[in-house]
Amino acid sequence: MHWLGKYLALSLTLPASVAAGYILAAVANHWLHWSFLPAVGIVLGMAAGLIQIFREISRDQNK
Repeated sequence: MHWLGKYLALSLTLPASVAAGYILAAVANHWLHWSFLPAVGIVLGMAAGLIQIFREISRDQNK
């Protein structure tokens, strides 16, 4: 059952990262008035989420 909780949490990593990137970029867009920031935030959030997923998977394979 331990692996079930771990992989369920891992499945939420990507959507949470994208949402966090969008929210932070939208706040920065409000201050800086650069309309492309939300798109950049989504891309950076997706990249961060994928990196975290690959790290966890490679960590499991090494064990």
